[in-house]
Amino acid sequence: MSSQQTTEYRFHETKKSSRRNSYNLGESSATKPSTFKCKLSQILASISCHLLVLDLCMSYSFTTIVIAALLDSTDDLKLDADQASWLGSIAFICQPLGSIMSGFIVEFFGRKWSMILVNMPFLLGWILYSVSNSVVMLYVTNVILGIGIGFMEAPIMTYIAETCQPELRGILASMIGVTVQVSFFVVYLLGNVTGWRTAAAISAALPIITALFVTQTPMWLLSRGRTKDAERALCWLRGWVTPDVVKEEFNQLVQYNSNTKTSTIIQLKTINPSPLSNLEREETNNINEDHNEYRNSIHKDDNDESHCSLEILKELLKPPTLRPLMLVIPYFFLYQLGGMASIRPYMVHVFREFGLDDVAEWITVGSAVIGIIGGICLVTTIDWLGKRFLSLVSFLGNGVACLLLAVYSIVAIHPGSKDVENSVTWVPLTLIVIFSFFSSVMFEVPWTMLSEIFPFRTRGIASGFSAAMCYVFLFIASKTYLDLELNLELYGTFLLFAVINFIGFVFVYYRMPRMEGKTLEEIEEYFSAFGLGIHTVYVARATLMVNPSHPSSKSGSNLKPSLKR
Repeated sequence: MSSQQTTEYRFHETKKSSRRNSYNLGESSATKPSTFKCKLSQILASISCHLLVLDLCMSYSFTTIVIAALLDSTDDLKLDADQASWLGSIAFICQPLGSIMSGFIVEFFGRKWSMILVNMPFLLGWILYSVSNSVVMLYVTNVILGIGIGFMEAPIMTYIAETCQPELRGILASMIGVTVQVSFFVVYLLGNVTGWRTAAAISAALPIITALFVTQTPMWLLSRGRTKDAERALCWLRGWVTPDVVKEEFNQLVQYNSNTKTSTIIQLKTINPSPLSNLEREETNNINEDHNEYRNSIHKDDNDESHCSLEILKELLKPPTLRPLMLVIPYFFLYQLGGMASIRPYMVHVFREFGLDDVAEWITVGSAVIGIIGGICLVTTIDWLGKRFLSLVSFLGNGVACLLLAVYSIVAIHPGSKDVENSVTWVPLTLIVIFSFFSSVMFEVPWTMLSEIFPFRTRGIASGFSAAMCYVFLFIASKTYLDLELNLELYGTFLLFAVINFIGFVFVYYRMPRMEGKTLEEIEEYFSAFGLGIHTVYVARATLMVNPSHPSSKSGSNLKPSLKR
């Protein structure tokens, strides 16, 4: 088979001049702000996101120390295996409700106020945790925190996408992965040095602090017609500069905002008959008819209500949004069911099963430290190696680690037996370190994609829906782990994790493009064209070439699937 018939899922390199012309990386002819000030303002704007993530993931991992303290405890407040499985998973099944609602909250209240409002469930949840005296009260607390976690997802990722320039967007978004691992470390450390109720009381300070570090995004302000406020916000985000410095970028944002009100894909105009054959001309006309029908179906008045209308839900089924969904949702599925999400609520129990009884609690702290190292590796290498390569290596590393843990449990631990006296405990400890490292490397990859791959018009709702599906998978993973261990034994459970990770490797290899260094507009145009077929893509690009006045030909014409024979 000739190599031109094979599609490699990556972007062609675009010239730097093309990238400068993109709507979110404009440069002004006026005096440029210092690079330090420009980056500092965007870093400061992202602090609120990191505080939200710290709060979110502390509540996400808090059940680990609660279950470790109460599972088969002799105290008045205790949990059996079934109650522990519900406590470790009930928050996740409530998160989809919050995640779906978060998309509407983002669109209605804006990025700033939505990020302030979502702190309320966490403040209430931490207070309830600190005074809980029954299993039912623990359940109620986790339901509240679950909804609160869901509220947070869309505001966090859309906020980063709309405040950061492309060269900083990947780094700042992936820094959230480090914050996630830091939150695990803080929770596990608090669980070892103090009681879980005291740890919850200390955590209640976070939602209050977070509300102090939020600004509004220029894109959302423009979508609401608040032009002056949008200009001031952009000046702040680019280093506290004057409007003339960001004039070009601001005009591009205005143009992009105007385009999203009428169309979310590239407009393909009919070309002159001479350059193309009759077959190609007929294909082009079909594309034009499909596009006109799509454009007319989503056209609406330029008012605020359009952003929350039923039409936006319909756009989730359109290619510019549906294709990214078909990438990020399977990624979430494979990662969450790949092992680490399953065992996290029961980490102390799992480590004891591998014969690490005496140090099981502190190994959770150590795994969080390894996770921080993995998160830092993601931040420092994401622009160099890319999310695709890191995902491939991480899925493969997780698969090998889980496979070896399964082999170890067969060889050193008799299935169904508690006798682990003859086991070599450094082996599972080493494999757990490897498993924790690779899991933390790709923990933030799908969340980073949420800030890049969806078009602005549906970014909030699509991100919320993706997060909702993520937590459905998290619920399945955490709720079923103890049952899997009971029915498949320890070795069978980790063998299943290995298979899922190997499937994840294959999926990423064939379906995930490289997105580093590309603007949001270029990524949107890629997913709009991707999947139309090789001939159709060529006709579409030929149309743009003979219509050089079309806006898309200036910034997005270099973007296409790479074809080789």
